[in-house]
Amino acid sequence: MAFNVVDGWTVPGFTHERELSGGATGRVVLAVDDMTSTKVAIKYLDGRLGADEAFLARFRAAARNLSQLEDPNVVDFYDFVETPDGAAIVMERVDGVGLRRVLAAQGPTGPLAALSMLGGVLLGLAAAHAQDVVHGAVRPANVLVDRDGNARLADFATVPAGTEAQSGPAYAAPELWDGAPASVAGDLYAATAVFFECLTGRPPFAGRNMAKQHREAPIPAEEVPGPLRGLIARGLAKDPEERPKSAADFLAAVEDAAVSAYGPSWEAQGRGRLTELAGQAAAQPEPPRPARPARSSGRNPVVAAVPSARGSRGRWIAVGAAALVAAGAVTGGVLLMSKDDAEGPPDPNPALSTAPPQAAPQGGVDPAALITHIDQATGRAPGAAFTFRRTGCCGAPASGRGTFGLTPSGPASYSMTISGAGATRKAARTVLVQDTVYTPAGKRWRRAPTTGRGYPALAEQVRLGSSVANLTTLLRSATTLRKSGAVYQGEAPVDRLSQADGVGPMYAEMARTTGARQINFAIRLDRGNRPVKLWLRAQGPSKGRAQVLQASYSGWGRKPPIKAPR
Repeated sequence: MAFNVVDGWTVPGFTHERELSGGATGRVVLAVDDMTSTKVAIKYLDGRLGADEAFLARFRAAARNLSQLEDPNVVDFYDFVETPDGAAIVMERVDGVGLRRVLAAQGPTGPLAALSMLGGVLLGLAAAHAQDVVHGAVRPANVLVDRDGNARLADFATVPAGTEAQSGPAYAAPELWDGAPASVAGDLYAATAVFFECLTGRPPFAGRNMAKQHREAPIPAEEVPGPLRGLIARGLAKDPEERPKSAADFLAAVEDAAVSAYGPSWEAQGRGRLTELAGQAAAQPEPPRPARPARSSGRNPVVAAVPSARGSRGRWIAVGAAALVAAGAVTGGVLLMSKDDAEGPPDPNPALSTAPPQAAPQGGVDPAALITHIDQATGRAPGAAFTFRRTGCCGAPASGRGTFGLTPSGPASYSMTISGAGATRKAARTVLVQDTVYTPAGKRWRRAPTTGRGYPALAEQVRLGSSVANLTTLLRSATTLRKSGAVYQGEAPVDRLSQADGVGPMYAEMARTTGARQINFAIRLDRGNRPVKLWLRAQGPSKGRAQVLQASYSGWGRKPPIKAPR
C-alpha cells in the first residue's frame, strides 16, 4: 500500500510505494514522481544529520560539484530537499542488487567478477575525484550491481567528517584512524579492501582493535591469486603516499594485471559473472532488515540549498552523489542480457551515417550505426578527462592523462601530462592545439610542430591513440565485431587501418615494428554511447613483438575550450 508520511513529513509531489532500507544515515523509500511518473528512491536523512550544520554545508558543496558529473559508474542524484521538518535526497532508482547482498548470498565472486567490480568502482571514483568530491565511505553496501553487471557507486559524502573510520571500520585507511580527513588515497584503500573481500569472502583485516590492524597488521596479499597480489599490496599500503596517485592510475594497473593474467576478454567475462551472481542473489529470499535505530527529530529550519535548474519539479539534475539500489526488485531473469541487447543499437536514419559502405563484419553488429551513435553522443558532450597508456616492445612506452575537447573540424585539443621513454621519460605538461604543441620553458611556453621530435611527437602519439577518431576507425575497419553487454570486441586488419585518415601512420608504424597483421580491440561505451574504455593489441608473429594500447574516458560534457597558452 502506498504511503506518504515518513516520521511526520514527506517530500512534496511524490507517492511513496514502500520502505526499502534503513541505516545510520537515514531511511530509503521507493517512490513515484506524481507529475512525471518517474520512479525514484528518496533517502530521508537521519535527524542528527539534518540538524548538523557542518555536515549540511559539506554536503551542499559536494552536491554543487557533483551537479556537473554524469558517469555510468555513479548513481544519479536528482535533488536535495531541505525543509523545516527534515532533509532528503531524491535519487535514481536502480534496478539491481547491492554488492553486500551478493557477497552475503554467494560468497567470494572469483577473480574476474572482482576485477570487473573494482574497475567500475575506480571509474566512478575517477569521475567524482575530477569534480573534487571524495566518497569517504566506499564499502560493499555502497556498491550496486545493475542489470548489465556494471558496478555503480552510491552515497557520496553522506558520512559526517571525522566519523569515516567508525562508520566503516573494515574499510577505513590507517590515516583515518589518526584523524586525517577523507581523501583520494583513502577512497583507493577502501576500494581495495572491497576488492579483497570479493576475492576472499572477508575484509582484509578483522579483530577487536581495528585501528591497530589497519595501522600495523601485514597486508594479506598472499591470500589472493598471484597475478593480483601487487594490486592488493599497492592499494592497501599503510602510507597513503605509496598507494596509486589517482583512481585513473590504479585503473591502468588493474587493466594491465587483468589482461596479463586473464586475457583481453577479462572485462566482458567478469561483468557476465557479476551479472550472474547478482541475479542469483536477487532470486534468493531477502535477508531480514535490521532493526532501525530511533530517528531523532527537531532541527533548525533551513532553506533549500541545491534546487534543480527549474525547481525540484523541473528537469532532474544529474548529480551522481548517492543512491540506493532497489534490492530484490530484479530477478535473475531480468539481469540476463536479451537477444535484442546482443545485437547492438537500432539502426539510425541512413542519411545520418558517415561510414563508407563495406562488407558487414562477422558478429552481428552494424558498425555504421554504432559509429553514428558515438559521433552524435560525443558531439553533444564534446569534452572529457582521459588516461592513456601504450606498453610493449619496440620503443612503445607512452602515457598521458588530462582533458581534451573535440572541435567541429580538425583534431581535438588536449591539455595533459605526458611521459615516454629515453629523453621523454620525465613527465611534462603539454598543451596541444591544432598542429602545435606547447611545453613549459621557464615562465614561458615553447612552441613546436607535432612533426617534431621528443615531447611534440609524443604528444601527437597520445592524441592519436586516445582520440575518438581512433575508436571509430577501429569499428569502421573491423572484419569481426561482437557485443557483450556494453563492450564491443573485434578484429581489424592492419593494412586497412594503415590507410585511414589521421590515425593511419600510427598503425603503419605498429605494423612495421611488431609485424602484426591484425589488431584485436575492445571498446566499452556508457549508457549514452560515449566511450569509457579502449583496449587494443598488435601481436606480431614473433614472441615478445607486441604492443598494447589502453585509454579510459570519464566526465563527458561541455567544457571550456582548450586554448593555446600565451
